[in-house]
Amino acid sequence: MISAKVSSALAALGLLVLPACQSVAPVPAPGARVNWPGVSYHEVRAYCYDYTAESRSSFWSDGRMHRGVMDPKGVKLSPAQVKRLLDDITVSQPAEATSSCYKPHHAFLFFDSSGRVVAVFEMCFGCNQFVATPPGLPTYVNRTDLYQLTHELGLPLGQGNEFYRDVCRGGVKDRR
Repeated sequence: MISAKVSSALAALGLLVLPACQSVAPVPAPGARVNWPGVSYHEVRAYCYDYTAESRSSFWSDGRMHRGVMDPKGVKLSPAQVKRLLDDITVSQPAEATSSCYKPHHAFLFFDSSGRVVAVFEMCFGCNQFVATPPGLPTYVNRTDLYQLTHELGLPLGQGNEFYRDVCRGGVKDRR
């Protein structure tokens, strides 16, 4: 048992953390599959967007798409493409390098049968980071195949914010 004096000193230094306040999820081993999104969905659509078109970078927020979206209809994934997407993002991959840029330009929205968005996956291929709603995906996803799937869906893939700004405003003819 820690004495009250030591406990106070540790608390003052920020070294005493109550276990109930910690919420660090374990990282699944490579090859492990997580159950995501954990809700029923009817269809999945993929999008490209210029995250610089407004102050928020999140593709879906407050019940609306980012205004930098190239095509608000998106590209509907076939059942085989949805399976592939889920394999790419729900099966934990070995650790790989990431950076802190997080400038997302691609998103996948999961819709229920009434057309309501029930899950979102957005990706920055530049830094290999993503945001998922709801949370619960592995730390590392199959970025290589996800990139290939995005290419096969006909969504633009390029480098730099200027490329995405131009393509999302219709200024780039070659969108791949």
